[in-house]
Amino acid sequence: MFFADNIIKEKIKNVYFLWGRGKTTIANELHCKYGYFIYDVDKSRYWHWKNSADPIYQPAMCRDYEKEYDVKSFWDLPPEVISERETLWLKEFSPMAIMDLILLSPNHDVIICEGDIDCSLSIVSNAVYLVNRGTKFDWFSRPDHDNISDITNKRTDLTKEEKESIINNAYNAVGQNEGDLPDWIVQQNIKYIIWNDNTTIEQTASEVAEYFNFPLYTK
Repeated sequence: MFFADNIIKEKIKNVYFLWGRGKTTIANELHCKYGYFIYDVDKSRYWHWKNSADPIYQPAMCRDYEKEYDVKSFWDLPPEVISERETLWLKEFSPMAIMDLILLSPNHDVIICEGDIDCSLSIVSNAVYLVNRGTKFDWFSRPDHDNISDITNKRTDLTKEEKESIINNAYNAVGQNEGDLPDWIVQQNIKYIIWNDNTTIEQTASEVAEYFNFPLYTK
């Protein structure tokens, strides 16, 4: 069965997508201000991995990479494997996320979807790409992410060199702040907002709210 993009777009027209770096921070700020429902892509992906993924339809999500590569943790994997896994997981999980959003949409006036989803841009009515050029950005320093440095340095099964290699692998994969604006964002005329060390969370959230035409942001 095939669903045309215009049908899906109509069903999720009240979903506002946040992409890029800093999306969780800005989504939480908007939630505090407006009380809008947040669809947390990372939490949803974990739930579907545990409860919905089927090896026939989602082989990558069901693949045991750690066992296959004989490593003790995800971050022990080679950087190219981490990147490949993320690409495949995103492709397999995204239809699950879209279905979640279709089901949630009638229950909320506004849904803020914070997280990366691999979908056709023709189904998206509202989206902002955040470009975080702050020098203090650290993906692993957030309370909702495990601190790779702390976890790795506490391990007793690794040499100092092995610990440094794992930490470097992790940061090379996801932990660094690129600050780049992808070409497809410009080509598709997606709204983007750049913020840095001189920009407050409130300022960036206000700019996002204004673009999304949310009520006057006064914080």
